[in-house]
Amino acid sequence: MLMKARIRGIYSQSLTQIMLQNHFEMVQPTPEVARRFGLPYRSEIPDVDIWDRSDLQGIVAIAYESVLTRLTDVLRRRLGGVITRTPRVAKSSVYRGIVQGRDERTGQTRVDLGNISGLLPDRGFQRGEQIMVQIRAHDYGRKSPVLSSSITIPGQAAVLLPEPVVRLSTKIKDQDSRKDLLTLGYKIREHTENWGILWRTAAEKLTEEELRNEVDDLLDTAQQVYNMYNDLNGAGLLFEGTSNADIEFPSEVKDALDKTRAKIKPTITRHHFYKSAGYTSLVDLIELIIEERPEERSYLTSKLDKIVSRDLPRLDESINIEHVKLDGRNIVLARGRITEINSQGFVIRRQFRHTNRKLKLVQDPTESVDVISDEGDYALTQVVPGALTLVTDYYSRNGQIKGTYVNVNTGVEVYPCNGNSPGRIRYIDLEIDVVKAPITEKPRIIDQHLLKRAVQRGFITKEMADQSHSKAQDICDELTTVTGD
Repeated sequence: MLMKARIRGIYSQSLTQIMLQNHFEMVQPTPEVARRFGLPYRSEIPDVDIWDRSDLQGIVAIAYESVLTRLTDVLRRRLGGVITRTPRVAKSSVYRGIVQGRDERTGQTRVDLGNISGLLPDRGFQRGEQIMVQIRAHDYGRKSPVLSSSITIPGQAAVLLPEPVVRLSTKIKDQDSRKDLLTLGYKIREHTENWGILWRTAAEKLTEEELRNEVDDLLDTAQQVYNMYNDLNGAGLLFEGTSNADIEFPSEVKDALDKTRAKIKPTITRHHFYKSAGYTSLVDLIELIIEERPEERSYLTSKLDKIVSRDLPRLDESINIEHVKLDGRNIVLARGRITEINSQGFVIRRQFRHTNRKLKLVQDPTESVDVISDEGDYALTQVVPGALTLVTDYYSRNGQIKGTYVNVNTGVEVYPCNGNSPGRIRYIDLEIDVVKAPITEKPRIIDQHLLKRAVQRGFITKEMADQSHSKAQDICDELTTVTGD
């Protein structure tokens, strides 16, 4: 069965090309996409909604879990190392929960949902009490999902609310549409008992009959949810909501998207990188000219490179390091300064206080060992754009090397300065690393359990994990050979 998708943003043309070839159909396409692919305008409600992440490093997709799984499989098959983060429980899902008691860290009520527990801000519940709850916020990373005891029943064009009101999405701007929907809502409200109605953006495109039918279906769903709650023994799912998938595109995936887009229309090298770096208008202008004057391609791309290079970090300038974890956390490491520029890239120097902790000198993490603070220690990191590792040597204040730390990651990207913010390098940490510390010891691979956990959570595939582990083993062997151990 064909799935309907609506796509917006800087990746829309490449993704449209991929999805049309993999049993998706486009609805509500932008004029540019419709023209490029010869698509008619269709106003149907999509099964999956896709748009750019706020930092332009990938996309956000909203759909039911089965649709997101299918989308992820297609993207990974066509593009390779896509990083996917989906919550363990879907937003708006309704559960029969069992109160576990007060959570000591947050002071909120912890509720068992069956396969996971969540936090309910409400208090006053007794341990063992059964309660109907709904997911209000996702559980990306390590956080527990946030729950509510106020239940809504969401549909594609309407949402049943637990109070007798009629409301409209703020995205519905047309005054005539707003008036008509409010009038219809109050008519329907007379027959919904204590349920209120929220009209979603999609309601503006549907007929009165279609809207009435949707509300009737939602009322039936609500009744089924309450029947299941009464019949179910123990904690469990009563109603599945839609999930938000956070899908990140590392450097290698952006390159693959460039090649896909190049089959549709003229595309400069590093098209998606430049757009994610904030040069969208300039890239669009250059590609528009190239489409009409292809003989000017080399000249125009060289000018773009020159413009971007003016904004890139320079010698003696500050630079940030964005160390992105597979669970989505964006850790900005201690700011450094560029001390050398060479044919491969450049060197960043950073000052430290707790070098021993950074080098993970203690091999057994369960040991209780005091960490020595060496004021004045520093690190030199060799940055090679596109490299799948980041090599850092740590030194004492008197210049004696203490150890080497090799981070295994996706391709390193170098981003330009932005206003008052310094330039930055960015990569996604693939968890597994190689450490040689103290410098006299043999190198060792660390954090392999984190790589395994990332596969279990679905952030990466087992194939990607195996490639990372193989890379780490090669580095370990190389360090052993170089030092003659």
